Amino acid sequence: IRDVAVTGVQTCALPICTMVAQTGLLVAHPSLPVKNVKELLALARAKPGQILYSSTGSGGFADLSVVLLTSMTNTKMTQVNYKGGGPAATALLAGETQLLVSSPAAAAQQLAAKRIRLLGVTSDTRLAAFPDAPTIAEAGVPGYEYRGWVGVFAPNGTPKSIIDRLNGEIKKAIDSPDLKKRLEDFEPWTMSPAEMNARIKSDYEKYGRLMKLVGSKLD
Repeated sequence: IRDVAVTGVQTCALPICTMVAQTGLLVAHPSLPVKNVKELLALARAKPGQILYSSTGSGGFADLSVVLLTSMTNTKMTQVNYKGGGPAATALLAGETQLLVSSPAAAAQQLAAKRIRLLGVTSDTRLAAFPDAPTIAEAGVPGYEYRGWVGVFAPNGTPKSIIDRLNGEIKKAIDSPDLKKRLEDFEPWTMSPAEMNARIKSDYEKYGRLMKLVGSKLD
């Protein structure tokens, strides 16, 4: 997102439309004596730094989603890095760690087998695939929201008429049954160019704060 039209940033691209988002699932090993986010935070306060969470590296999705949670709740958990999502998930299943933020696709089979416990989702709305799982905001951390997204951009100077037409065509494609099936592991998520630009600005602010928190331990 570095070259997008954001106040104070060199503008080399213009937002057209977001396409998909991906929400994380906050999952726990069954040995962790918590059944929801409130119990997790209570345990983290009682035992600061003793809850271990799997990560694929400082500054990555699995790390920053937990860093956001701990920074908003004044709690401390300990990051354990692994070389990829597979090893990070394997560590959780083995009980080497107690917590992980996973993608829905990666966690679904283990959740069905009850090898891990779902505490909440990182988006600000519930997921259709897991309707009983509350958002972390609902579960006791108002304002929490963390998810990745993919969008389309145009070169700076592209006429607004073309931006608007492309936005409409992308939305139409995302809404088509065929493409929805192809994107079933993701969440179709479209915005207007103005909405996308506002999202980019808010993400810059959010990630800027988080990167300052993890800056001393970047891998």
